[in-house]
Amino acid sequence: MAATMIEEGGAIQLTAIDADWDYKASKPATWPILPKLLSIRFVPGATGDRLVVKHKSATGIERFNTVATDTESRVEYYHGTSFIPFVDFSDCTLSAGHKVAISLWREA
Repeated sequence: MAATMIEEGGAIQLTAIDADWDYKASKPATWPILPKLLSIRFVPGATGDRLVVKHKSATGIERFNTVATDTESRVEYYHGTSFIPFVDFSDCTLSAGHKVAISLWREA
């Protein structure tokens, strides 16, 4: 199992990531193939946790790369930038209790 995923409104929450997570394969049916993102929020499970999100695949451009120096959440805002999120598990260090929220950009 790659992750536990909950979709609510314009956000996906991922927990228990233990393998690559591919938006294309996991996205809710009503979400676009090439989403415009508002933000990615990472809540680490422990100090030293690292999350790497790339565009489209394990060889894609890194769009989010952070290492937790504490257990406070990290947020990157994309303001409607289009890219296909891919969590590259081999580049991540994730402890129990981590969470990732991917939010869609909403046009006014």
